[in-house]
Amino acid sequence: MKFRTLVLTLLTVVFISSLFAAEEKAPPKQLQTIGANSYGAETLESLTTVGLVKLNRTLITHELNVNGSLIAQGATIGSVEVIGEANLTDTIIQNGGTILGYLQTHHATVNMPLIINGQKASLTSSKLVGITVRTMDAFKGTQIIELRQKTIVDGPITFESGKGEVHLYSGSQVLGPVSGGKVIKKN
Repeated sequence: MKFRTLVLTLLTVVFISSLFAAEEKAPPKQLQTIGANSYGAETLESLTTVGLVKLNRTLITHELNVNGSLIAQGATIGSVEVIGEANLTDTIIQNGGTILGYLQTHHATVNMPLIINGQKASLTSSKLVGITVRTMDAFKGTQIIELRQKTIVDGPITFESGKGEVHLYSGSQVLGPVSGGKVIKKN
């Protein structure tokens, strides 16, 4: 009888202590995916994906690599590498990165210089530190950066090809030099 009482007392103590124990957080995830994937309000250390990825209020602490399409809404990303297209809305990129393809932003912030290797990027109500537009060997035309609705580039815009245009719409600003291209004011 004493042994049974002792076991029940120990089980009760373990149960009660588990109720008051601090909840351990799971470590951030490092994922590799293929296909169409969506992530909500969660934290990932890094994500590498081929296909379509949708981020909705997702935090990626280190690096996001996408070969395909990125749609980010309210996300915070350490650094980004995209081959394909990136659509960023209310999204923060902490450490810059590279977009090989098309970039479109709405209310996005990029806190370090961004490298773009594409024909066109359309930036709306966004803030960037600087942009380098890389030469595209197969494309001989003019590379265009559109700055719309009070977009601010607080640094240089460099077109490595020497064939670039910054389309500057009313209220937008480039606070650094533009090299390798020209600024065209738009209404």
